[in-house]
Amino acid sequence: MLIYAHRGNSSIYPENTMSAFRSAVDLGVHGIETDVHLTRDGILVLTHDEEISRVSNAKGMVKDLTYEELLQHDFGLWKGEAFKGEKIPTLSELLDLLEGTEIILNIEIKMGFLLYPGIEEKLLEVVTQRGLLPRILFSSFNHYSLAKLKELNPDAKVAPLYQSGLYKPYDYALTFGADYIHPYYMAMDRTIVEESHRKNVKVNLWTVNDPSQVPYYKDLGVDGLITDHPKELLSKLKEL
Repeated sequence: MLIYAHRGNSSIYPENTMSAFRSAVDLGVHGIETDVHLTRDGILVLTHDEEISRVSNAKGMVKDLTYEELLQHDFGLWKGEAFKGEKIPTLSELLDLLEGTEIILNIEIKMGFLLYPGIEEKLLEVVTQRGLLPRILFSSFNHYSLAKLKELNPDAKVAPLYQSGLYKPYDYALTFGADYIHPYYMAMDRTIVEESHRKNVKVNLWTVNDPSQVPYYKDLGVDGLITDHPKELLSKLKEL
């Protein structure tokens, strides 16, 4: 079972910043999860929300701001004075960090009430140029975006995110060639894991933050846990 650092080591560092990603690498995580948006000038940047006020000292929609405008704002101060000066990272910066490692990168495409036309093509271009596609897992709540990725490149690994009781999610995933399902951790039982595996669909859960649950999910046969507390879950997994 693999441990994915949700938005980097986000329980300690400001989420989706290079300090959070570097800390996750130092911890020895198996994977890192992050969220991608497109700026007004077409740069792939990493932050969770469509609007930046929760995680920065400014306001505005990512889609309405250029990358240079975003760089004027602080994305670390909200977490504490120790993180003052953190900038919004680009996908390329994170790929630079991970290039010499074996860490899997789970890129969540943020396309909810906002759409980013052409984001799938841009993502594939960036990761394939570096030869990193085999280590990339694309996820999204917008399953149309995942289906498009598969159409553009069948080798792209995709995972539909969902929160509630999706009926036979393993069968649904196969309708557009998904390689994984990413359910909310409470929307999971042994039957779903077993049926998914029987149909060659892997299962990663979000967001599991209680280390005491690790033995249960390992026994269930879950493939990966996405967590805000990678250090604690890694430690518990090593105990097993």
